[in-house]
Amino acid sequence: MAEEPILEMDFSNKLEVTINNKRPVILTDLTLALLGVGQQFERFIENETTDQHGVGAELFVKDVRSGSIIFDLVAQAMPVVPLLWAGGSVSEWINYAKDVLLWLSGKLKDKPKDLSKQDLKQWNNILEPVAKDAGSQMTFGHVEGGVVITQYIVSSAEANAAQNSIKRELAALDEPSDNVHRKRAMVWYQTRFDEDSPTGNKAVIESISKSPVKVIFENNADRKAMLEGDKRFEKPWHLLAYIVDVSVQTIQGVPKVYTILKVYDEDTFDPDE
Repeated sequence: MAEEPILEMDFSNKLEVTINNKRPVILTDLTLALLGVGQQFERFIENETTDQHGVGAELFVKDVRSGSIIFDLVAQAMPVVPLLWAGGSVSEWINYAKDVLLWLSGKLKDKPKDLSKQDLKQWNNILEPVAKDAGSQMTFGHVEGGVVITQYIVSSAEANAAQNSIKRELAALDEPSDNVHRKRAMVWYQTRFDEDSPTGNKAVIESISKSPVKVIFENNADRKAMLEGDKRFEKPWHLLAYIVDVSVQTIQGVPKVYTILKVYDEDTFDPDE
């Protein structure tokens, strides 16, 4: 059997993390912050490509002196992954991190993407050394061949504002959620075509989540009527779009079950028209 090639670390293309501190940094806080950076970078690569890249991100201490701590994050896959985006994976991650932190600190209206409970906790850890140290700052920089390509700086005040937002988001995720949404467009993703089957049925309601979610009906008569089709359309019932009232059950903020409360039969339409 041929041995797999060993990918060497490319130290010329890296994410440089700098903490300009005013006070000594607690070692535990520093460790969790840097682990969070590595975890978030790897998660970003996994989410942005369907290819299986062994990112193998490693953090290396570059320089520690009074007033600053500098770490380099270097990954085995960096020679490959930058081909996926014009700006390179490191610059793309920094831009993503910037959007996340601007949103958390209230400077960006729309959330850049769904953040899980784990994501929020990792960002909280990343910000902790700077949030605790008034006047300090953290810099994320894409350095290639000794040249800074992209850079983003987070101040202590911004880190504190972001952490306060994270606490609110985590509190909201910990609350049981069973929210009712009125008159939302629903299309089927998969179904067992079995009137009596409570499983195997999933639908997409894009205004709530772009991912398919398990569907159940509060009133089975609504599903039975849906199965009979709509004479106004040539398409079968499962290829039509429906306007529904839906109760959304979530786990850690992620929709897991749609309960269809009401179907507005008169508003059914062909999604391709």
